[in-house]
Amino acid sequence: MRIAYITVHVAPEIMQGGVGKKIKTQMRIWRELGHEVTLFSLTPAEIPFPEERQFVFDAKTSLLKREANRASGLMRMLDAIREYKPDVIYLRFGLYSYPLHRLFKIAPVVLETNSDDQQEYQKRGTFFYWMNRLTRGLTFGSASGIITPSHELVDVLLPKRDKPFRVISNGIDLTQAEALPPTNNKQPVITMVCSPGMKWHGVDKLMRFAENTPDVVVNLVGYSEKDIDAPAPSNVKLYGFLDKQGVRDVLAQTDVALGTLALHRNQMQEASVLKVREALAYGIPVVIAFYDTDLHDVKLDTILRIPNTEENVAENSDGIRKFAYEMIGKRVDINSVSPYLDQRKKEEARLEFFKQIIQVSL
Repeated sequence: MRIAYITVHVAPEIMQGGVGKKIKTQMRIWRELGHEVTLFSLTPAEIPFPEERQFVFDAKTSLLKREANRASGLMRMLDAIREYKPDVIYLRFGLYSYPLHRLFKIAPVVLETNSDDQQEYQKRGTFFYWMNRLTRGLTFGSASGIITPSHELVDVLLPKRDKPFRVISNGIDLTQAEALPPTNNKQPVITMVCSPGMKWHGVDKLMRFAENTPDVVVNLVGYSEKDIDAPAPSNVKLYGFLDKQGVRDVLAQTDVALGTLALHRNQMQEASVLKVREALAYGIPVVIAFYDTDLHDVKLDTILRIPNTEENVAENSDGIRKFAYEMIGKRVDINSVSPYLDQRKKEEARLEFFKQIIQVSL
């Protein structure tokens, strides 16, 4: 198959993190399995995909000029996709931009969506909420198939099951898994890798935990001083955005990694968080505060589960602290979780879905 992978104005810092890593892993596996794939990305700044097709538009201008620039960049990208002649298009869902609807006339489009978009854009403000609500049908309605990372999202986005879909959760590239040596810390170190402005990550909860638990060191990767409203407690280390090696260096000194702590703020219960999987690939014990699509039945003493509620961290702070101390010098046995998280098997399932969509569209 010839596959066009499409992203539309995903922030460059997001593409430098876990999302970009996931896309690179997917494309590498697809190529290893004999398929041709090119990433076409509409972006406000250069992204770390030098071998792929980037269409950069000037976003540092007035609103009207910015949108005109975005539309011009998108039209150039659509021309390039037509010239590429893909058998199938894989589109990562984002807010509609003119004239994205023309994409669906080029080839069958499989839409990847990772959240309840209506809840997500509602939290971004009135403009984004109504813009998404008025235009989302152009994307969802025109897609030939949909892939979600959880069963819960299928219920939200396709309650009538009136379109082909697959649930394919996030995984780990086991060929890249690297068990980091256990630490020898005197005080436990907890790390969260996240992005500013995402309220469902629950960074505010972690800050309160750090303030009330001064003997535990808390690392925040992705956050700088400019991203917080008040001075951080003295036991909190802010690293800002780090590349893969930088994240690895922080995790090498980590006893416990955290997934999102406030998924309930998106009215969601189920997820397959990339950061949890990346931590497990390094052997780092984790705290999970949601129903994990793959790991819900896995019982290990290196995984701590807490409820998905607003007070989950406050009400379980003693348990989190105790768990952190117990995990000093311990690592997760990757073989105990790898059968559930193997990225290659997940990509084989995704490619099989692509083939089905192409056959139906012929």
